[in-house]
Amino acid sequence: MSLDIMAFSFAYEGAMGEMGAIYIIDRDGKIYHANYCQGNDPIDPSHIKDIIPVFKDISWRMFDCLSSNPNWKTVDLFAGNNLLMVDEIYDDFMKKVQDANFEIPSRIFQYWPGFVLGLLGKEFDNLTMKEIWKQRKSQRESLST
Repeated sequence: MSLDIMAFSFAYEGAMGEMGAIYIIDRDGKIYHANYCQGNDPIDPSHIKDIIPVFKDISWRMFDCLSSNPNWKTVDLFAGNNLLMVDEIYDDFMKKVQDANFEIPSRIFQYWPGFVLGLLGKEFDNLTMKEIWKQRKSQRESLST
C-alpha cells in the first residue's frame, strides 16, 4: 500500500502506552495502525521501511530519534514514543503545541493526532490518543460478537 504519510508515531518496545505501536496519519486524514511486537494489527519489523520509507533515514537513540531527511522533523512524545512529520506542517504543529501550553510536556502524546488532523483541515482536530484507543477497542469488540 502506498500512503501519502503526513505524520506517524512510533513506540519503542517498553514505551508507555501501547509499546510497539505505529500510528500513521495520511494526507486525507485517515489513521492507520500497526504494531511490530504485539496485538491484533501485527507488522513484521522488516516491512516497516516498505510502508514508511523515511524509516531508513532515522537514527534511533535510547529514548528519541533523529531524521537525516530534511523533509521530515521529529518530536519527542516522551516515555519511548516519537512522532515524525513532514516539514510542511512542522512549524504550525509546534505553534499548536506552544499555544496549548501543556503543564506537563508529555501531554503532547495525547493530543498530537488532533493537532495534525486540524492542520490537514479535517474535522476531528480535537481527536486524542485515548479516543483512538477507545475506537479501536470498540471495533475489536464488535468484530468478536
